[in-house]
Amino acid sequence: MEQDLRELLLQLYLINNPKAEHKVFIYTYQGVSDMAVNPFQYAEADLIENVKKSVILQNLPSGEMVQAFVVPSNTSHKKQIWEIENIMLYGNKNGVLVPIELDKENIGQSDKYRQFVNLTDSMLRQFIQD
Repeated sequence: MEQDLRELLLQLYLINNPKAEHKVFIYTYQGVSDMAVNPFQYAEADLIENVKKSVILQNLPSGEMVQAFVVPSNTSHKKQIWEIENIMLYGNKNGVLVPIELDKENIGQSDKYRQFVNLTDSMLRQFIQD
């Protein structure tokens, strides 16, 4: 069974931010250019209060990126639970920005969906998980 991109992106957001602080995380695949340089990089930044938490995943060699917003879940738990909104923003090197609905039934078979599932999974493998 193929993994769900929303779940992977949420894991990627929380792996370096387990308290879900109000931040943006940018994960970048830079491509292999030098044996001594890790092609996977990430940066984080604090956000102002009225900006949604988000995770950005960039594939620099292809010139593509996705941004997904981390929002509170509508479930009623004592502890705050987070989820990825059903829509993410996709951009490419031509400057095209397109909102994409993340319903797996609609896009789960697309090459781009699988590409970002694989890239997110690879990013997650960079970090030690408990």
